[in-house]
Amino acid sequence: MSTPCGWTRAQGGFSLVEVAIAMVIVGLLVGGLLMPLSAQVEQGQRDETAAALDAIREALIGYAIANRRLPCPDANGNGLADDACPAGANRVNIGAPPLASLGLERLDAWGNAYRYAVNGAYTGPIAFNTAGSGNGVIEVWQTANCAGAAGDRVAVNVAALVVSGGKTRYPSALEAENRDNDRCFVSAGYSTLSPLQIDDLVRWLSPDRLKARLAAAGRPL
Repeated sequence: MSTPCGWTRAQGGFSLVEVAIAMVIVGLLVGGLLMPLSAQVEQGQRDETAAALDAIREALIGYAIANRRLPCPDANGNGLADDACPAGANRVNIGAPPLASLGLERLDAWGNAYRYAVNGAYTGPIAFNTAGSGNGVIEVWQTANCAGAAGDRVAVNVAALVVSGGKTRYPSALEAENRDNDRCFVSAGYSTLSPLQIDDLVRWLSPDRLKARLAAAGRPL
């Protein structure tokens, strides 16, 4: 079609401006799709790791049924339960769970090792009155220490506990509490908001659950 000045406009082409606008739109659409996809992948990894932690807890119960005690941590990295716990019976023993002894995978969905804490009193013969005391009492909180308000405590005097550090090692006080080798651990909701970032996954074994399973298996207490 001729213009008033006699020029003929090219048919079927796009200007650079139109191409640039199209690329921006495509970029926004792809970016919008990638963010949910990334979140879906991480949620799948969290679900996988949560299931693995549940399996570890069940395997610990199985070990206790077979041996009348919980295993010591794997101190030398060979995946096997050590014969004696370095910290003794009246303290919390912390290290890697002996997953080769338990017949389980040793890494979480992000390729990182789990952490295992066991009340030393349960690494000897378990009786009805077995319990931790003093520095042997493992506590689980929603806050970054074992001295918060009573409502912040999730569990106390647990027999054993297993932690996955999640996808990200945040420098928050919450996650630091799960890596400082003391008797206090944090189990809180997933958060990426500073200064309370945490994506750790935690599973613990209560004394009542452990003793009930031992009794059900015919192991006298």
